[in-house]
Amino acid sequence: MFLSAHIAEASTTRAAAALRSTPDPAKIPGMRYAQTWMTASLRTGMLPSLAISGMIMIAAWDEDEALDRFLDHPKARPYADGFRVRLEPARSIGQLPGLPELPRQERPIGDGPVAAFTTGRVRANRMLPFLKAAGAAERDAATHPGMIIGVNLIRPPLIIGTFSLWRSVKEMRQYTLGSYPGGHAKAVAADKEKQFNHEMFFSRYIPYAAEGQWHGSNPLPGLEPAPVALPAPRNGRVFSRAGRR
Repeated sequence: MFLSAHIAEASTTRAAAALRSTPDPAKIPGMRYAQTWMTASLRTGMLPSLAISGMIMIAAWDEDEALDRFLDHPKARPYADGFRVRLEPARSIGQLPGLPELPRQERPIGDGPVAAFTTGRVRANRMLPFLKAAGAAERDAATHPGMIIGVNLIRPPLIIGTFSLWRSVKEMRQYTLGSYPGGHAKAVAADKEKQFNHEMFFSRYIPYAAEGQWHGSNPLPGLEPAPVALPAPRNGRVFSRAGRR
C-alpha cells in the first residue's frame, strides 16, 4: 500500500466544495482510504492565517495502477491542475480513522526528500491554547532551511493538521526534536501537559514520484516521471515502483 497527496490552489468556495466531495473508497477500485482538507499558509507572525489557499486530498492505494485509473475520475478533477506526489510509508505514530495501519518502526529513508503528514481533532475547550502553542512550531517550520514547502490542513470545525516536504529526514528531525529552533519540541511538550487533542496522527513518507505545480513549480523536480520507451497504458501514465528507495 502507498499514499498519494493531491494539492491544488483554490478559492474558499472551491475548497469547501472539495470537502463535500470526498471520494468513497468503497466505490473506487484499489482505493483504501481518502480524506480531504482545506489548506492555509503556515503562519509567520503571531496570528494563524485565516485565508484559505486551496485544498488537499490524501488517499491510500493498493497499487500505482489504481491511482492511475483514478486520475480520470470526476473526484480527481478538482486537483488536476495542482501538485501530486506518491508516498511510500516510512513511519507512523497514532491511528487515523479509516486508514489501514502504517509501519510503526521506521523504514530506511536515505538522503533524499521526505514528506510529513499530521492531523488531529482538537478539543473544543483547548482550541485557543492549542493555536498559541502551535504558533512557534509553525513559524519555525516556515523559516527552517530544510523545509521545501508546507501547508496547514483544516477540516472544520476541529480537525487541524499539516503536510510538508523536507530536503532530508535529518533536517526534519532537527526541526521536530532538536533544540534549535525548538518551537516544535515545546509544542509537543505543551500538548502532553494540556492534552489539546482527542486524537493525533503523525506519519512520514518517502516521496517516489511527483508531478504538477504547487505555487508555480514542482517542489520535487527530481521525482518527475521520466519518459518510458515502452507502449504506454491507455491513460498514458506510467510509474515504476523500482524508483522507490
